[in-house]
Amino acid sequence: MDRLAVSDAATLMTLLHPKRTVSLSRLLPGWDMLQCDVPSRERVEAALAILAGSGLAEVDSSWGMRLTEEGGRLRRSVKGVRGMREIPGLIGALLEGRQLSRAPLSLPQPIFDAAREEYFDAARRRAERRSRGHWWWPDPSRPPRTKPSGDGRR
Repeated sequence: MDRLAVSDAATLMTLLHPKRTVSLSRLLPGWDMLQCDVPSRERVEAALAILAGSGLAEVDSSWGMRLTEEGGRLRRSVKGVRGMREIPGLIGALLEGRQLSRAPLSLPQPIFDAAREEYFDAARRRAERRSRGHWWWPDPSRPPRTKPSGDGRR
Protein backbone atom coordinates (compact mmCIF):
# COMPACT_ATOMS: atom_id res chain seq x y z
CA MET A 1 0.00 0.00 0.00
CA ASP A 2 1.18 3.54 -0.78
CA ARG A 3 3.17 4.95 2.16
CA LEU A 4 1.66 8.46 1.83
CA ALA A 5 -1.86 7.01 1.86
CA VAL A 6 -1.06 5.04 5.04
CA SER A 7 0.43 8.17 6.60
CA ASP A 8 -2.71 10.12 5.68
CA ALA A 9 -4.88 7.34 7.12
CA ALA A 10 -2.90 7.63 10.36
CA THR A 11 -3.50 11.39 10.42
CA LEU A 12 -7.20 10.86 9.84
CA MET A 13 -7.32 8.19 12.54
CA THR A 14 -5.67 10.60 15.00
CA LEU A 15 -8.53 13.07 14.47
CA LEU A 16 -11.44 10.63 14.64
CA HIS A 17 -13.25 9.38 17.72
CA PRO A 18 -15.17 6.12 18.26
CA LYS A 19 -18.19 7.77 19.91
CA ARG A 20 -18.52 11.10 18.07
CA THR A 21 -19.01 11.68 14.39
CA VAL A 22 -16.60 14.23 12.93
CA SER A 23 -17.68 16.27 9.92
CA LEU A 24 -15.33 16.98 7.06
CA SER A 25 -15.34 20.70 7.91
CA ARG A 26 -14.21 19.91 11.49
CA LEU A 27 -11.56 17.49 10.24
CA LEU A 28 -9.65 19.92 8.00
CA PRO A 29 -8.45 22.28 10.79
CA GLY A 30 -7.13 19.33 12.76
CA TRP A 31 -5.35 17.91 9.73
CA ASP A 32 -3.80 21.32 9.06
CA MET A 33 -2.67 21.55 12.69
CA LEU A 34 -1.06 18.10 12.63
CA GLN A 35 0.53 18.21 9.19
CA CYS A 36 0.82 21.98 8.49
CA ASP A 37 -1.04 21.21 5.29
CA VAL A 38 -4.63 21.22 4.05
CA PRO A 39 -5.08 17.93 2.19
CA SER A 40 -6.56 17.50 -1.25
CA ARG A 41 -9.86 15.75 -1.77
CA GLU A 42 -7.99 12.75 -3.18
CA ARG A 43 -5.84 12.40 -0.07
CA VAL A 44 -8.82 12.53 2.29
CA GLU A 45 -10.71 10.09 0.08
CA ALA A 46 -7.79 7.63 -0.03
CA ALA A 47 -7.21 7.83 3.73
CA LEU A 48 -10.87 7.28 4.49
CA ALA A 49 -11.06 4.43 1.96
CA ILE A 50 -8.19 2.66 3.75
CA LEU A 51 -9.72 3.10 7.21
CA ALA A 52 -13.23 2.11 6.10
CA GLY A 53 -12.00 -0.80 3.98
CA SER A 54 -9.93 -2.11 6.87
CA GLY A 55 -12.83 -1.86 9.33
CA LEU A 56 -11.23 0.92 11.39
CA ALA A 57 -13.63 3.78 10.53
CA GLU A 58 -17.16 4.35 9.27
CA VAL A 59 -18.54 7.10 7.08
CA ASP A 60 -22.20 8.12 6.99
CA SER A 61 -24.28 9.51 4.14
CA SER A 62 -23.35 13.13 5.02
CA TRP A 63 -19.64 12.24 5.05
CA GLY A 64 -19.43 12.29 8.83
CA MET A 65 -16.69 9.96 10.05
CA ARG A 66 -15.96 8.05 13.23
CA LEU A 67 -13.77 5.20 14.37
CA THR A 68 -15.19 1.72 14.78
CA GLU A 69 -14.61 -0.12 18.05
CA GLU A 70 -11.58 -1.81 16.49
CA GLY A 71 -10.28 1.56 15.29
CA GLY A 72 -10.83 3.02 18.76
CA ARG A 73 -8.82 0.18 20.34
CA LEU A 74 -5.98 0.72 17.89
CA ARG A 75 -6.06 4.49 18.52
CA ARG A 76 -6.02 4.00 22.31
CA SER A 77 -3.08 1.58 22.06
CA VAL A 78 -0.79 4.52 21.27
CA LYS A 79 0.84 5.37 24.59
CA GLY A 80 3.65 7.55 25.84
CA VAL A 81 3.31 10.45 23.43
CA ARG A 82 4.66 13.86 24.39
CA GLY A 83 2.52 15.77 21.92
CA MET A 84 -0.36 15.28 19.53
CA ARG A 85 1.88 15.60 16.48
CA GLU A 86 3.63 12.35 17.46
CA ILE A 87 0.43 10.32 17.30
CA PRO A 88 0.09 9.99 13.49
CA GLY A 89 3.59 8.55 13.17
CA LEU A 90 2.93 5.97 15.87
CA ILE A 91 -0.44 5.04 14.37
CA GLY A 92 1.21 4.84 10.93
CA ALA A 93 3.69 2.28 12.27
CA LEU A 94 0.78 0.24 13.66
CA LEU A 95 -1.10 0.48 10.35
CA GLU A 96 1.93 -0.66 8.33
CA GLY A 97 1.95 -3.87 10.38
CA ARG A 98 -1.69 -4.64 9.45
CA GLN A 99 -3.37 -6.08 6.41
CA LEU A 100 -5.10 -3.01 4.92
CA SER A 101 -7.65 -2.82 2.16
CA ARG A 102 -9.54 0.01 0.45
CA ALA A 103 -13.28 0.56 0.43
CA PRO A 104 -14.78 1.87 -2.84
CA LEU A 105 -15.44 5.45 -1.73
CA SER A 106 -15.78 8.55 -3.85
CA LEU A 107 -15.81 11.83 -1.94
CA PRO A 108 -17.75 14.30 -4.12
CA GLN A 109 -15.75 17.38 -5.07
CA PRO A 110 -18.58 19.84 -4.14
CA ILE A 111 -18.80 18.42 -0.60
CA PHE A 112 -15.05 18.66 -0.13
CA ASP A 113 -14.90 22.16 -1.64
CA ALA A 114 -17.66 23.41 0.69
CA ALA A 115 -15.83 22.04 3.76
CA ARG A 116 -12.54 23.51 2.61
CA GLU A 117 -14.08 26.93 1.97
CA GLU A 118 -15.74 26.85 5.40
CA TYR A 119 -12.32 26.21 6.96
CA PHE A 120 -10.62 28.97 4.95
CA ASP A 121 -13.43 31.43 5.73
CA ALA A 122 -13.09 30.74 9.46
CA ALA A 123 -9.32 31.26 9.21
CA ARG A 124 -9.84 34.58 7.40
CA ARG A 125 -12.30 35.75 10.07
CA ARG A 126 -9.80 34.87 12.83
CA ALA A 127 -7.05 36.77 11.03
CA GLU A 128 -9.30 39.82 10.59
CA ARG A 129 -10.21 39.82 14.29
CA ARG A 130 -6.54 39.59 15.23
CA SER A 131 -5.58 42.42 12.89
CA ARG A 132 -8.24 44.74 14.31
CA GLY A 133 -6.91 44.38 17.81
CA HIS A 134 -9.02 44.02 20.88
CA TRP A 135 -10.50 46.71 23.03
CA TRP A 136 -8.91 45.17 26.11
CA TRP A 137 -5.45 44.94 24.54
CA PRO A 138 -3.34 48.11 24.39
CA ASP A 139 -2.71 49.61 20.98
CA PRO A 140 1.09 49.94 20.54
CA SER A 141 0.69 53.08 18.43
CA ARG A 142 -0.94 55.01 21.30
CA PRO A 143 0.91 56.36 24.31
CA PRO A 144 0.16 54.44 27.51
CA ARG A 145 -2.50 55.80 29.81
CA THR A 146 -1.26 57.35 32.99
CA LYS A 147 -3.06 57.63 36.25
CA PRO A 148 -3.83 61.15 37.41
CA SER A 149 -1.36 62.44 39.92
CA GLY A 150 -2.40 63.45 43.39
CA ASP A 151 -4.74 61.86 45.84
CA GLY A 152 -7.75 61.91 43.55
CA ARG A 153 -9.56 64.79 45.36
CA ARG A 154 -10.69 67.85 43.47
